[in-house]
Amino acid sequence: MQSVDLNLLEVLDALLQEGSVTRAAERLHLSPPAVSRSLTRLRRITGDPLLVRAGRTLVPTPAAEAMRGPAHEVLAAAQGLLSTRASPSDADLERSLDAVLTVRTGTDAAEEFGPDLLAAITARAPAARLRLVGEGDESAADLRDGTVDLDLGAPITGDEGLRHETLTRDVMVLVGRRDGALARRTEDRDPTAADLAVVGHVNASRRGVLRGPLDEALEARGEARTVVATAPGFSAACTLARSADLVCLAPERLTRRVRGAELRTWPSPVPLPPVHLVQTWHRRTDADPVRRWLRDRVREVVGASGS
Repeated sequence: MQSVDLNLLEVLDALLQEGSVTRAAERLHLSPPAVSRSLTRLRRITGDPLLVRAGRTLVPTPAAEAMRGPAHEVLAAAQGLLSTRASPSDADLERSLDAVLTVRTGTDAAEEFGPDLLAAITARAPAARLRLVGEGDESAADLRDGTVDLDLGAPITGDEGLRHETLTRDVMVLVGRRDGALARRTEDRDPTAADLAVVGHVNASRRGVLRGPLDEALEARGEARTVVATAPGFSAACTLARSADLVCLAPERLTRRVRGAELRTWPSPVPLPPVHLVQTWHRRTDADPVRRWLRDRVREVVGASGS
């Protein structure tokens, strides 16, 4: 039986994750020629080119794509099995932490928590780097194969391998101009469902959806609203509400940052589901000290920003 070189498995994982000999070399602290030699050996062992050139970039072959997730999981399992059972202290970890920490999140959360999270990470582990990436399909695949270390946003369902921790629970409020149409109509009282039916609305939806829970709640009371625009996030929706004299919904916590001299908030006249901010990771990183440390920092930052 042919022996398995775990060093080659580590190079294979880095190449499949990075898609670049140079970046894989940086990740492994090796020279590009050394990684190129390992790639040659991997091609000989697998009988597949694995990475082929397309213009100035390398793209994985179908066989390499099929290896990406399994290779990462096998390497993580091998490293966990062979590593010492004693976890390093945070102080020891922070002194040696030279890694890129990837958090997938939306624009609103990146704006609200990103600066403090970056400060918390770099203050304690100066060699670490924070990589905030935008939301996409929010599947579990990137968490499972290690492309993303942590997802910060709405809960992700459909994969039993995921772990979830709810960090905040917020209520939705109405946002509009202090001197706008809704303010003039309501004056010193809270809006009613009928009030919302006669003003224009902007809907926060990354996919440009014109309807939401507010429409269903209003229709149950015999009312309907007019959505004249959508925005890809709550902050953008508030900007449109301010500029075009519209009304939008946003989590109350976020409005503390965006409201000011021109914007104000009102309670919703109809019940709306709460908004949960959740950090999600894959169970294979439960005991990983670096990922655990990252989750601790996120928890600290989100908790502190609510005080």
